[in-house]
Amino acid sequence: MKYAGCLIMVFVLSAIVASGQRYYGHNIIWGRLALSDSLGKNLKWELFIQHRRQNTAQNDLNVMDASQFTSYWLWLHRQVSPSIKVSVSPFGYFKSWILIAHPTDIDKEGIREIRWSARADHEVKGRFMTMINRHNLEYRLRDLANNGVFQPNWRIRYMLRFEKAVNFPGHEKPLSLVAYDEVFIQFGKAVKNNPNIFDQNRIYLGLSYPFSKNVRGSLGYIYGVQQRNSGSEIDFSNILWAVLTLDNLFSPLRRK
Repeated sequence: MKYAGCLIMVFVLSAIVASGQRYYGHNIIWGRLALSDSLGKNLKWELFIQHRRQNTAQNDLNVMDASQFTSYWLWLHRQVSPSIKVSVSPFGYFKSWILIAHPTDIDKEGIREIRWSARADHEVKGRFMTMINRHNLEYRLRDLANNGVFQPNWRIRYMLRFEKAVNFPGHEKPLSLVAYDEVFIQFGKAVKNNPNIFDQNRIYLGLSYPFSKNVRGSLGYIYGVQQRNSGSEIDFSNILWAVLTLDNLFSPLRRK
């Protein structure tokens, strides 16, 4: 409960800060391909390939109009105990475009980013559902001025996630209901002069289903709130997120 209380407090404070400011609405679609395989009994690698598209007019439903984000993100995961997993990302490359609020935003260049990350997941299995506390620390280098100079800063992410498996008669594989809230806080050289320590908040509700032993798909909705660098502008986003996960890519070949 204390984690949920912290999330609510941060979200309420961000809403208070946002009062009386300018708001922009966006419709976005995210797609991710997740490739993974084991490197040993408790060690695993994972590669996220992701692309996002956005509309170009306020609240327009054509979400394929313009690019918003592209990334290639490598992770290494180690299962320390049945309930604790630690992860590191030795490399991630990202390119992001501004959320379009004005016609002049359409022609703005994307911002390149290189990122290193560390993460810890604590899973608590309850009688009715599973709860996961995720703590994430990111070190970001971004070419904010598009001049080849990458400016550093840190970002802390905390996620409180709930999962509930639902079994249907005649189906061996259960459908999973997933809900989470994730808060982003930033600090460091690149953002030290910005009034927005609070970066963004994402609230997710979706479904996940294993099509086979090694293939899983998920589809969900994210309500995103993001504060711009000015501190006086807030982006509200409706996001449709689809993920396809392919696990154990090379293990069958090694066994053969």
